Amino acid sequence: MEKKDLKHSYNFLLEYKKAIDESSIVSKTDKNGLITFVNKKFCEISGYEEDELIGKSHNIVRHPSMTKEFFNNLWKTITNKEIFKGVIVNKKKNGLVYYVDTTIIPILDENKNIEEFIAIRHDITKVYEQKKLIEEQFIDELTLLPNRQKLLKDLKDSKIQKIAMININSFRDINNFYGFEAGDLVLKKFSQILLDKISTNINLDLYRVANDVFAICTKNKDNLKEIRDICTNIIEYFSLHPILINNNSFYLSISIGVARNCKDSAVQNNLLSKAEYALRMAKKRDISILFLDENIELYNKLKENKKLIEELKNALISNNLLIYGQKLINNISKKEKYEILMRVKLEDGSILTPYSFLKEAKKAKLYLGMTRMLVKKACEYFKGKDIDFNLNLTLEDIKDQYTMDFIVNAMEKTNTAKQITFEIVESEGIESFTEVSNFIKKAKKLGCKIAIDDFGTGYSNFEYIIKLDVDYIKIDGSLIKNINTDNNLYLTVQTIVGFAKALKIKTVAEFVHNEEVLNCVKNLDIDYSQGFFIDEPKELA
Repeated sequence: MEKKDLKHSYNFLLEYKKAIDESSIVSKTDKNGLITFVNKKFCEISGYEEDELIGKSHNIVRHPSMTKEFFNNLWKTITNKEIFKGVIVNKKKNGLVYYVDTTIIPILDENKNIEEFIAIRHDITKVYEQKKLIEEQFIDELTLLPNRQKLLKDLKDSKIQKIAMININSFRDINNFYGFEAGDLVLKKFSQILLDKISTNINLDLYRVANDVFAICTKNKDNLKEIRDICTNIIEYFSLHPILINNNSFYLSISIGVARNCKDSAVQNNLLSKAEYALRMAKKRDISILFLDENIELYNKLKENKKLIEELKNALISNNLLIYGQKLINNISKKEKYEILMRVKLEDGSILTPYSFLKEAKKAKLYLGMTRMLVKKACEYFKGKDIDFNLNLTLEDIKDQYTMDFIVNAMEKTNTAKQITFEIVESEGIESFTEVSNFIKKAKKLGCKIAIDDFGTGYSNFEYIIKLDVDYIKIDGSLIKNINTDNNLYLTVQTIVGFAKALKIKTVAEFVHNEEVLNCVKNLDIDYSQGFFIDEPKELA
């Protein structure tokens, strides 16, 4: 009977061993850590033959990412006759990585001394790869910071109380003038400095939410002092310390907008949009930092916008939309032409520029009516005068057939088509090539000329300039204003001018604000100059 029970138990053990061998990666080592047994699954996943493993330590499959300290702790655990459990990263014979959920058990003899170790592992590589893929969706590839998606998730899952949105002003200029590689290096260094600034405060987290926009968040419900202090420190640091990249010093100007939660649940649900709004307001007001009070300032801003829209409507009704002109001077013949600029006169007599009202005018569907009034007034003013003038058009204008018909009718009534140059922003020409190209063809048939405005602000697509058959390229002020002190800008503009001359396209330099810049413009053989040094915008009676 005893013999039968023994055989029965032995058979059970064989079945258990078979089950483990079929489902798990198994190895045994002696008390010195040298492999004495591996099962078939160990060989299959590692890529090694059994005879390549026996007598070796597990270092043969050790991945370099696993630290010496980790294995010291593992060895200390099992030599203390305790069971080790954990995830280990291993390396196959072909160099590929695999992850194993590992249990290592010390086997003791009858005297409670360690005789050997048995390790049972399960392949969890697919689980880890899936986890890594999910994590990558929430990590910014360049800076390795949590990204906008992670911030949105954290806003849902946690109780973030305040967000400070940090933007590098005019960062696009760095990409344009020094290249994207230099720009990426600046962003990486910038993010490292921000991390260093918040590293001592466990309440703060840093995210990269857009190209040149970062967010510092806190769950702290207390007053604004914590976030105010860190923002002030950041602003002061970058005002004094440049970022050094490839022997270039980048002094960064930054804007910060801060928003905090309040008792209003609707505001809480839009904390990120409120912080972004605060940042926009900081940039618009040209201040370093703006703290948005959701209950007061936002309400006041909404009231301001509502009032502005009413004033714009009244300006249209009462014919208080003014036309201003700024001269463009031919650098050789000194012949003058004008760019026509829109202004709005309010009831109190103050004058608004498009920067103050354009966004709200478009939201309120007033913009196209303002364009039509501007064109009508300009054509009537220059009727019968031997002076050419420029009119700015946006994609909204070009796409609106009623506005286009109105413009054609105004030109025909005043016989001014041959005096007019239509300015189109470069980016809109690229984004809506077909519409813009069709408009240009029709305008040229009427005798109008075409200028591409703000050339060099980010697209600078030379091929599309050729296809559009334009008459003028207006070189953006960001390239011109420091041309007398920055050789990279000088070379960039020189390239644009050379390209234009090869195609017999005339060039205009914008933002000519002093004599030194004007001299550079003339030396580059640019055809026209425009800017406050030449002429400030004035109302045309």
